[in-house]
Amino acid sequence: MFYFTDCSVLSKVLTFLFMRKKIIAILDVLESEIFQPDDDDGRAIIAQAKKFNKIYWKAVAFVSVLSNGTLLSPIIVHFIKGTELSFPVCSYGFFSESFRHMFVYPIYFYQSVGITFHMLYNVNVDTFFLGLLVFIIAQLEVLDVKLRKVTNENKLDDVDRNMTDKNKEAVMKINQCIIHYDEVARFCDLVEEVFSVTLFVQFGMASCIICVCLMRFTMPAPMDYFLFLGTYMCVMILQIMVPCWYGTQIMHRSSLLAFSIYNCDWTPRSRQFKSNMRLFVERTNKPLSITGGKMFCLSLPAFTSIMNSAYSFFTLLQQMND
Repeated sequence: MFYFTDCSVLSKVLTFLFMRKKIIAILDVLESEIFQPDDDDGRAIIAQAKKFNKIYWKAVAFVSVLSNGTLLSPIIVHFIKGTELSFPVCSYGFFSESFRHMFVYPIYFYQSVGITFHMLYNVNVDTFFLGLLVFIIAQLEVLDVKLRKVTNENKLDDVDRNMTDKNKEAVMKINQCIIHYDEVARFCDLVEEVFSVTLFVQFGMASCIICVCLMRFTMPAPMDYFLFLGTYMCVMILQIMVPCWYGTQIMHRSSLLAFSIYNCDWTPRSRQFKSNMRLFVERTNKPLSITGGKMFCLSLPAFTSIMNSAYSFFTLLQQMND
């Protein structure tokens, strides 16, 4: 199981190493002018998204650091009770017993530091990617508000303006909404381009880990090991379920924009406005999505399919074992 996890972490590290320029481009897009809301409702939505990302990172980091603190228990018991020191990751059976006994402390320190960095990579990369998904959803919510108000008139303007000026203003606003939507779509493509391979590796490794955990449950082991298997499998399930949940939210929010535009006062508007409105509706008929490895969309049906595949592999291995 550790080697599957190691492959997943390695893919995340390599992604940040080789895709750093595109990651910088992602951050630049988030700070671009078109992604900055110009009304109180939009600013409240973005502020709420930032607040959620901070709380989520703190919660995940707290649980991860607390769990990682169990690495200290073997060495504490070793010094207090004089028991043999067990390694936190693997026993290194390919070394001789005398070699392991001679370098027991360096090996323990090496594994402890290594698994701690693995934890830090997982926490920060996973929360960073999830934060991008949350910001995409926030931008779609901002766009939803803008579409509903696209025909609203400025109260400070002259009430005696003619209908032509009002139509020109409405056309300008809907054009801005179309540009905003296209920028969000490009941002989704950029995020997918950076994290597509990592998502494919992570979901594939998580499926293998779930399968191995289920298989290991059928074999005799101490109760504490079963507890470890249960918690580890739950974490792997959450690691793929949470991105799928927010991927589904992106698809759902983007598809709702086609209905949001009809909440404005569009019936008395000009032919150009209605033509642009129809073009926008046609554009939103294909929802935005994030795919992993160009093979599956981040969605709850994909999560269900992965879980079914893991269980199918488990039943196959069980039949072969019997």
